[in-house]
Amino acid sequence: MRAIVLIFATVLLALRPVRIGAQCDGCEGDFNGDGEVTINEIIVSVNNALDGCPGPSPRFVENGDGTISDTKTRLQWEKKSDDGSIHDQDNTYTWTSGAPFDADGTAFTSFLATLNRAPCFAGHCDWRLPTVVEFQGLIDYAQFAPAIDPVFYTACMPECTVTTCSCTTLDYYWSMTSSAEVSNNVWNVDFNSGYVSLYDKTLPFYVRAVRGGS
Repeated sequence: MRAIVLIFATVLLALRPVRIGAQCDGCEGDFNGDGEVTINEIIVSVNNALDGCPGPSPRFVENGDGTISDTKTRLQWEKKSDDGSIHDQDNTYTWTSGAPFDADGTAFTSFLATLNRAPCFAGHCDWRLPTVVEFQGLIDYAQFAPAIDPVFYTACMPECTVTTCSCTTLDYYWSMTSSAEVSNNVWNVDFNSGYVSLYDKTLPFYVRAVRGGS
């Protein structure tokens, strides 16, 4: 968008001091030679300036190391596999071990602890659960089963790894955002349909790690 604005500004500067519709002699952008520069001729000038320019980059970028980067939020997401590893889409974890409902369930003590153990997943040791807002940012309501960008659901088949496929279970995933009203509940996001709901922290649900941002 910034490049388009700059190019458009350059075109307008090239046309000054001519006003749209004003009579002029040999104006740049006066393609039909009628002595006036019209809106349509300005649009033609802009299109000509943009000819050959690359289109916008995709929002989600496959990094080739088992992760996906979000160019909009600058977050880096773990890909899920179907190979029985720590990344397997079918693995479920608890958020807490029980009262007082601290973050001491297997999502933290097993899943995140494994990702953040040296040499660490994809070379980073700061993986965490996403906030509910970050998770909602992945929901694509134009998609269904799963309601997420196709980059998160590609070539998923038995024994595929995070470098050969990308999986998403059609169910609820843990966020790190606890309920402000009920201490033993956490917001979960359903990537089958895009619903967001509260569930008890002791229940087993799916996970996807993220890093960066909050």
